[in-house]
Amino acid sequence: MFLDTANGKEIEAMQAFHWLTGVTTNPTLLAKENGKSRADISREILSILHDEQRLFVQATGETQEALYDDAQTILSLDTRIALKIPADEIGFRVITQLKQERPDIEILATAIFSVEQSYLAALAGCEWVAPYVNRMANQGLDAKQVVASTAKLFTQLEAPTKILGASFKNTAQVTDTLLAGATDVTIPSDLVQAIMHNKLAADSIRVFNQDAKGGKH
Repeated sequence: MFLDTANGKEIEAMQAFHWLTGVTTNPTLLAKENGKSRADISREILSILHDEQRLFVQATGETQEALYDDAQTILSLDTRIALKIPADEIGFRVITQLKQERPDIEILATAIFSVEQSYLAALAGCEWVAPYVNRMANQGLDAKQVVASTAKLFTQLEAPTKILGASFKNTAQVTDTLLAGATDVTIPSDLVQAIMHNKLAADSIRVFNQDAKGGKH
């Protein structure tokens, strides 16, 4: 499981459970961090993560040159950083360029809304694709089917590209995405908290604790 945040305190809180594969960030999450620079936030996160945990940072730019230059800036920050690059024409051009220069770079194709985008990302050599589950649902798209079809296609093609479900607003979406065939998911901290503080579970636990003390319920 990845944590979808740029907040150091949220990451520190989750590190106690030893279940994080890493952290994903995006420009919107970074903008919430009180005017800190992307470089400073990335370094702070890396100081919290263990060596085996990944940090994905998203490159931005409205032209191929700008997106490529931003990707290089991100890569220069630390060798443990992996790239998120949007899955549009400019993004695919930059992914191809980067992979030709450095095949070892780990790239996640982001802003995925279709199986076709994931197909191109796999052909371009991306290690990951990130389907936007809730955003698809908001547009009337069947996100679960997109994930399932993508997983089936990757299996059929014997593609090594993995699926990282993203953009969640409730825990049911997380479960549906994993059951549909996603390799992993990236979840905001509040949804992880919601899973751990299930009301029905809390009610049962309270009764158990009362009974253990000889109390009445």
